[in-house]
Amino acid sequence: MFFYVLRITLHRPRGYREEKPTATYCVTFHTMFYPAYLNLQNRKCLVVGAGLVAERKVLSLLRSGGDVTLISPEATQANADLARSNQIIWHKRQFRSGDTEGMFLVCAATDLPEINTQIFKEAHEVHGINLVNVVDVIPECTFAAASVITHEDLTISISTSGKSPALSRRIREYLEAKFGAVSLYNESSESNFNLSKDNGLPYPVYFLLENRHCVVISDSEEMSEPLIQRLDLLLRCGASVDRVAPNPDNLEHMSDAFLVLVDDFGAGDVALGNHSQHQLIEFINASKFSTFITPPLVRDGDMIIGISTNHIQETDRGINGACKTESIQTQLAHQFENNGYGEFIDFLGSLRPTVMESIPTQKGRQRYFDHLIDQIPGNKGQKCCLGFEDPNCAVKCTFNMIRSGQTDAAHQYALQRISG
Repeated sequence: MFFYVLRITLHRPRGYREEKPTATYCVTFHTMFYPAYLNLQNRKCLVVGAGLVAERKVLSLLRSGGDVTLISPEATQANADLARSNQIIWHKRQFRSGDTEGMFLVCAATDLPEINTQIFKEAHEVHGINLVNVVDVIPECTFAAASVITHEDLTISISTSGKSPALSRRIREYLEAKFGAVSLYNESSESNFNLSKDNGLPYPVYFLLENRHCVVISDSEEMSEPLIQRLDLLLRCGASVDRVAPNPDNLEHMSDAFLVLVDDFGAGDVALGNHSQHQLIEFINASKFSTFITPPLVRDGDMIIGISTNHIQETDRGINGACKTESIQTQLAHQFENNGYGEFIDFLGSLRPTVMESIPTQKGRQRYFDHLIDQIPGNKGQKCCLGFEDPNCAVKCTFNMIRSGQTDAAHQYALQRISG
C-alpha cells in the first residue's frame, strides 16, 4: 500500500473571473493499472524478437489493425508466413539504433535484457513514444498486456494489476466457459488466430501511470460522471493530474502528458487541433476520434474486468454491442464486486517478494501459486471453486480464509507451502 499526495491543478483561461485555489487530495491507495482499449487502426507498431512471445505480440497487434513491423534475424513459422503474405514487414536482422523512430507502439521481446533496455530507452526516452512494453520487466513498461477473451461482438479483459497472473488466468478460464468465449492472447502457441489483418478489434492494455503526467480538459464547472469515474481511476493509479479549460493558452500542458481526457465537444474542438497523431487521448463523447477508450468496468480492489464492444467506431454494431456490454457488466458486477476477490489479490501480491526470493525458477513460482489457489488444505482431491459457481461456498480453501478474515491462518499455510 502506498501513500500519495495528489495534486489537481485547475488552469483557467485568461480573463476568467473566479480563481479557485489548487485542489490537493491526500488519500491512501493501492497502485493499480489503468484499463484502456487502444485504437490501433493503421498505426505503426514495432515488435523486436524471434520467439513465441514475439509471435503472440505480432498476431494480436495485427488483429487490431496495427501496421506491424518485426525485427529479428529469425522468426516463428507464423510470423514468417505473415511476412511472405505481406501482412507484416519483417527486417531479418538485429535491432539497430533508430528503429523505433516514428512508431506508435513498441514491444521488446528478445532474450537479451541489455537489448530490451536499449529499445525501451530509445523509444520512450529519446523518441517520446508513450506505448512501450518490455516483456516481463515492469520497470521498463508503460503498459502491460491484458488477458483477453472475445464473446460475440464483445471484448473482455482481465487484470490483477500485476499482482497475480495465476488468478487472472483462472478468472479468464472461468469467463471463457461461462460465455463460450475464445481466448485471444493466451500462453499457447496453438492459438487459433485468424491471420487476416484488421478485424476491427480494440487492443486491450493496462497503463502504468504511477507519477505520470495526465491532463483532463473540461469546459464546464461540473465534471461529467464518466469523467469523474476516470479521474478516480487516474488517482488510484498514482498519476499526477492537471485539469485545464479548453483554451489554447492552456494546451501546452498536452505536449508532455502521457494521456489526455477530453470531457465535452467544446473542449474536443480545441483539443483536436492541438494533439499529435501519437497522443494518447480519449474524447469521452466522441470515441471515433480517440486513440484509446476507457471501457466499462467491474472492479474489486485490484481485480479489473473491462468490457467493450469490438467496434470502437460509432456504428450500429457498436451501439448493439454497447447494450450487450451493459448486460454483461451488470452480471459480472453482481458476481465479482465486494465478494473478496480484491482482498485475495492483495494477499497473493503480498507473497510475491518472498516467493521470488525463495523459488528460483519462473515455472516453480507459477506452480506454487497455482497450487496455493487451487488446492484445499487437507483435501487434495477437491479443487477450490473460487466462489465462481457458488458465492456462498464455505470450504476452507485459501480464498475463503481470506474473505472470512482468517488472514493469519492463510499466511501460515502459504509460508508452509514455500518451505515445504
